[in-house]
Amino acid sequence: MKLLNLGLSIINFFMSFNTAFFPYNHGCLFESNQIAYVEIQSEGDNYKENIILEVKNGEKIIEIKPIANSGYNPNVFVANFLNNGLMQILYSVESGGSGGYSFYEIYSLDKGCNLIFNFQEFNSTMSAKILDGIAVINYQGNNLYIEISQEQNVSDEIFISPINAILPYYNIALDRFYLQILQPIYVGYRANNIGYIQTLLEINYLNNKIINIGILSNFDYDKFN
Repeated sequence: MKLLNLGLSIINFFMSFNTAFFPYNHGCLFESNQIAYVEIQSEGDNYKENIILEVKNGEKIIEIKPIANSGYNPNVFVANFLNNGLMQILYSVESGGSGGYSFYEIYSLDKGCNLIFNFQEFNSTMSAKILDGIAVINYQGNNLYIEISQEQNVSDEIFISPINAILPYYNIALDRFYLQILQPIYVGYRANNIGYIQTLLEINYLNNKIINIGILSNFDYDKFN
């Protein structure tokens, strides 16, 4: 398992790159590998309820009712997550409100309609402490390090938030999509995080596999100019 220490600008790159794959709030057209289109059906104006994904798969019309079937800005993204030559559906919807977060689910249609990823079941076991101005995070036996700023008290507690965002990540060499999972790191009770835990997750039918973990750190570019 590789460990990386990357700048936050990479997050911004992935966000701008990957959100381009979510072009339609009402669905996604995809003319390959059986799935012809995915249409999001819902009730309500801004806050959507009773969300249904209507999928044309070959000659069939399949309806998927997500576990999280209400919220703001429901979106779908169709990609080859299982590396089986077929397409799967990544669905997301936002909770809204201050401190809001998103729900993420992936569905496969090649063996019936199966939920193959639910973000609520992603369990990233970790602990954290501060030593000599460095946040030391133990992530499933691997230590990650991130420096805390002088404005932060080294006696403060360090807190790792649950999943903040999930982004599709494409490996062009393998022609396969993965999930990039981001969890903010907070010191004390401040509103701004000091960085993110990044997990790169391989999606499989039975056991999803962590293939990369690392730190994406916040820093102020103005201090270097």
